[in-house]
Amino acid sequence: MKASLCVVSGGICIAQSLKIPHDHKPSDFDKIIRMLLDTRYARAVILFASDEDIRGILNASKRADQVGHFLWIGSDSWGAKNSPILQLEEAAVGAVTILPKRATISGFDAYFTSRTLENNRRNVWFAEYWEENFNCKLMSSSKKDDSSRKCT
Repeated sequence: MKASLCVVSGGICIAQSLKIPHDHKPSDFDKIIRMLLDTRYARAVILFASDEDIRGILNASKRADQVGHFLWIGSDSWGAKNSPILQLEEAAVGAVTILPKRATISGFDAYFTSRTLENNRRNVWFAEYWEENFNCKLMSSSKKDDSSRKCT
């Protein structure tokens, strides 16, 4: 029998903290599911993952014939999106996902689209945003190496 270490954080037992490899393969997701299954009493799984990684985990739970075993708790990257569970709905049944409240701020779009390099000097990231958005370079110290086009 395998013993599980439980780290209590705010009254919640965190039995495992697993990372999905950046250059993952389906077998990596299978290994994660096996590790979760080997953790006694672990049933709730909080996923801080991309759409693709959520799909990988759900697919691995299907391959392991463990659909319905875990309670999936999805972070805001899952939220109300359908893409993480498309054609994997049965593996995600009962999942709880988080979606922060979103509200429209009156006048923001007009304000933001009126910003230029001349009238928005106080925002230190605006120049970088400008280069990314318009695929151009502002100065020689630019972080944007893949464009030789100067911003106008």
